[in-house]
Amino acid sequence: MKHEFKKKVVFNTGLIFCITCLVALIFSWNEKPTDVFTYIIPTAGGIFGAAVIWYLKAVQLENGIKIQLGMIKELVDLGEENPAEEIKERTIQKMKDKTEALIDEALEPTDIQNY
Repeated sequence: MKHEFKKKVVFNTGLIFCITCLVALIFSWNEKPTDVFTYIIPTAGGIFGAAVIWYLKAVQLENGIKIQLGMIKELVDLGEENPAEEIKERTIQKMKDKTEALIDEALEPTDIQNY
């Protein structure tokens, strides 16, 4: 089964985070030194969190574009039946503006921490 690159990144970073936590628990259970895990666990968790946010932003952008394209297709189909060309052009321009706004919003960097 072939997965998208985005899903592979989220899955692999999540797997690394879970394995790191599991190894830390095993070390703790066996009373071995766990000092290194105070750095590794937050780092792996931060990378996993960033991957999840990146995935959600990408999916948001893709879905916004799909919705806009579906609306444009419907308007074109309506335009063939209805001669109101001016209304169709205004609506298409509004949708283009909205699509550009969605793309600009999705491309803005996401703040992971509140500084």
